[in-house]
Amino acid sequence: MSLNSSCSFSNELVSYLIGEVSEVDRMNIERHLVNCPSCTKGIQEMQEAWSMLPYEFEDVEVPADLKDEVMNAIFSADASTQPPIEKDNPNIKYKKLHQTLYGLAAAAFLFSFGGVIWNNINLRDQVTELKEQVNIPPEVIEIYTLKTANPGVDSAKGQALLYKQGDKKQLVFHINGLDDTKGSEAYQVWLIHDGNRKSAGTFHVDDEGNGSLTYQLKEEISFDAIGISLEPDANGTQPRGKKVLGT
Repeated sequence: MSLNSSCSFSNELVSYLIGEVSEVDRMNIERHLVNCPSCTKGIQEMQEAWSMLPYEFEDVEVPADLKDEVMNAIFSADASTQPPIEKDNPNIKYKKLHQTLYGLAAAAFLFSFGGVIWNNINLRDQVTELKEQVNIPPEVIEIYTLKTANPGVDSAKGQALLYKQGDKKQLVFHINGLDDTKGSEAYQVWLIHDGNRKSAGTFHVDDEGNGSLTYQLKEEISFDAIGISLEPDANGTQPRGKKVLGT
C-alpha cells in the first residue's frame, strides 16, 4: 500500500476509513483527498482491501507490556514531582488525592487512546496481509488420485488437489461416478494419519454423480492418506458407513 509518508494526512487515512475521526477532521481529510493523488490512491486501495475483510473482528487486547509501560510512566512521573508530605495537612492530602485522580484519568485516557492505535495498527496489518495474499497466485503442490473401493461394482473416481497461496493451504476435491444419496445420507471425506481419521467435511452429488468439496488445511493438520465414505448423516466424527473412495 503506497502511502506518502511526507503527507501529514497519510497517517489519518485508516482512522478516516473506519470512522474514528471527528466531523471536522473528516471534512478536512475529504477536502485534502481532492488535491492529493497519493492519499486518494491509498484510500482506494484500503477500501478495496476493506471489502475483503469479514464482517466481524475479534477484539484485540492491548499487550500487557504496553499497559505496564503506560502505568509506570504516569506514576513514576507523579512520584518524582511530589514534594515531601506533611502529616495531617488537609491541603496536602487534597493535593495528593487530586494528583492521584488526575493520574488515573490520564491512564484511562491513554489506555483508550492506545487501544485505538493498537487496533488501527492491527487493521492496517490485516489489510496488507489480505492484499498480499490476493496478489499471490495459487499453486498446485500435490495431486492425490482417488480410486474406487469397489472396482468391478462401480466406476467412481476423483482427485484431491492441494493448493498453496502464500502461507495458506487448501484441499479441493473433485469426485464423479458416485451414487446419489438417499434421505439424510452424505459423503464424508477423511484425512488419515497414523490410523487416525479427521473429517474434512461432507458433500452431496448432482444427478450425474459429480461432487466437490474445498477444505482449508491448517498448519497443525497432517495426513498420509485420504478416504471417502457414504455416511447415514453429516454429523459423524468417525466413519460409520462404507468406504467408497480412497488414495
